[in-house]
Amino acid sequence: MPSITATKSARIVGPAKSTQALARDASTGTVSPSPVATGGQTFAIQYFASSGRGGGTFRYTRCFFHFDCSGITSTVSDAKLQIFSSGTLNTADLILVDSDAMGGVGNNPVGDDFNNLDFSTTYSSEVTSWTTTGTRLNEITLNAAALSALQDNDNFTCALIDHDNDFQDTDTTGGSGSTAVGINFDINIKIDYNLAATGYTHLPLNIAAASVNQVNNVASADIHSIIDV
Repeated sequence: MPSITATKSARIVGPAKSTQALARDASTGTVSPSPVATGGQTFAIQYFASSGRGGGTFRYTRCFFHFDCSGITSTVSDAKLQIFSSGTLNTADLILVDSDAMGGVGNNPVGDDFNNLDFSTTYSSEVTSWTTTGTRLNEITLNAAALSALQDNDNFTCALIDHDNDFQDTDTTGGSGSTAVGINFDINIKIDYNLAATGYTHLPLNIAAASVNQVNNVASADIHSIIDV
């Protein structure tokens, strides 16, 4: 199975704000570690809420990944994003969304990338479990929108965020609490993918289509029918 490895990874911590809505809509944050994410980050993705004395404190942390997919030149049939966890936190549900962070082309991340994501374009369904034991490998199945983006563009940039609070723009903690997962950025973050089978698209003599390259020395791509069938 072919794969592409993230060329840049970013963990961006949003500013502390007095309400959940203000924290979510913040225009900038802090890239940490800088310039790109490394090591095991326990709070790689987080929603933090505190309704302490003197007013509330709310903050989001988001992760961004860029992949060079220029080598993918045919139809992608399926793909999975592979990420290894760090630490034991697994309290956040997640979702992958479209992003134009890092200039959309893999530049070093900047604070303003915190808000460079598109909540209306999802690249996965809700991720409801996060493995923190054993191999620590977490696989996120990419949806049709992500597959199209991989095969139609030279660059694929995405944001992995909290689902219940960030994506849904609400506070599930009642104003006090935290949801988070950790990521080990020192282990390659990659996308494994499969390409759609090519070859003659029917089954003469019960031979699999992908195994047929030519019929009577005619390339399979040039064959529309055999004896008008």
